[in-house]
Amino acid sequence: MSKKNRTHIADNAQTPESGDNDYQSLLRQQADEQVGELVGEVAADGAETTVADAESSATEENAPAPENGSVNPERNLYLDNEGNELDMLADGNGLDGQESPDDNPEEMLDSEEGKGIKTDKVNLSALFRMLMRNWWMILLNCVVVGTIAALLIVEEPRVYTTDVKLAPEAEDVSTGGTLSSIASSFGIDLGNISTSDAIRPDLYPDLVASSDFIIGLFDIPVKTLNGNVFTDYHTYLKKYQRMSWWRKELRAIMLKFNPPPPSPQKNASGGSANGKEPSRVLTYEEESLIEGIRNTVVCSVDKRTFIISISVSDQDPLVAATVADSVRLRIQNFITDYRTKKASKDYQYYYNLLKQAKAEYEQSCAAYSRYVDTHRDVILQAFISERDQLENDMQLKLNTYNAMLTQTQNAKAKIQEQTPAFTVLQNAFVPVKPTGPKRMFFVAAWVLFTLFATGGVLIIKNLL
Repeated sequence: MSKKNRTHIADNAQTPESGDNDYQSLLRQQADEQVGELVGEVAADGAETTVADAESSATEENAPAPENGSVNPERNLYLDNEGNELDMLADGNGLDGQESPDDNPEEMLDSEEGKGIKTDKVNLSALFRMLMRNWWMILLNCVVVGTIAALLIVEEPRVYTTDVKLAPEAEDVSTGGTLSSIASSFGIDLGNISTSDAIRPDLYPDLVASSDFIIGLFDIPVKTLNGNVFTDYHTYLKKYQRMSWWRKELRAIMLKFNPPPPSPQKNASGGSANGKEPSRVLTYEEESLIEGIRNTVVCSVDKRTFIISISVSDQDPLVAATVADSVRLRIQNFITDYRTKKASKDYQYYYNLLKQAKAEYEQSCAAYSRYVDTHRDVILQAFISERDQLENDMQLKLNTYNAMLTQTQNAKAKIQEQTPAFTVLQNAFVPVKPTGPKRMFFVAAWVLFTLFATGGVLIIKNLL
């Protein structure tokens, strides 16, 4: 069919006159003639179009018009650049009345699912259906991981925790004079800034974590709740701590790859380099115990209220309570010794002077008494002057003795004044319920992790 005839048919199909029956008959006649010509051209040119397709096309063109005599407005004929007919719907859904694949992404994703075709749009409902089809795989992984986690956590020994709370007395030194007045006019309180206490309550956690303080805990006598073990804390940690089998195996493997260093030895003289005996030579095992105690004995301070909290965790509840109470007492003793250290030294100094003054006074008194007893009723001025000199010396020694006695009593009172007062807000108690490990939480966490991990792997595998 020539381009002119095709264009003529398209123009006739798009501009009919309503109610004109002659026009419809003419249109059918022209369509029949064009179908014949199309069949001839197909046969002559050897095209791929068959006669059946031509008759089908003619049937569509010869479809009866609506009651008002017009052609179906939803179907229009278009010509491409080469003059070929294109049959498009009026709503623009696509050729031959078919919807474009892009207009229905859900069906496109369903058809491409499992074929490895990557799409730009992700359909959540299709992914959910894919996960539901693989529910058995997700459930199997969760059951296996949950069972392994339960077997591992059930071997872990239970841990009990005891808490002790203290409210220490803070010593503040107020700054007087002109500087304090000027600072107060600007809203600055120097009395809260300056303090004579070098070890403030916020430094107590560092004190408890120090090696010297922890080594002092080794000698604490401890006893288990069932009464089977009664020994010091160092031996208890070394010999009576329980451990799961998989931790033992993991520890043995780590020791093979990272063996412990040899224990340090003293020099040939048996002392340190400066000739003094060192405080203590620690082995690798003792250093490991010290590090473990740092994790189980924890001290914290509220910086707003300065309340000291001591938390001790152990596998035995009675041992935890005993160690917590011992730590509280040692903190109190350490701070008391620190606060009263200078006052104690002053007291010891004045006490030694008092003893010396007392001895000198007693000697002077004895010399005066002996001289008076041996020189009675003397009239010579030389003897009288010597007696007066002994009496004056005795009086001076007596005054010195009285002064030292006063200073000693004041120093003793200063010790009591410098002694801090600790208020125990919560004493150590024997816990009843364990605080760890959280077995249900451990298993649930691993199951949830497996659930999301398996689902994520399936989704990524489906999208790639």
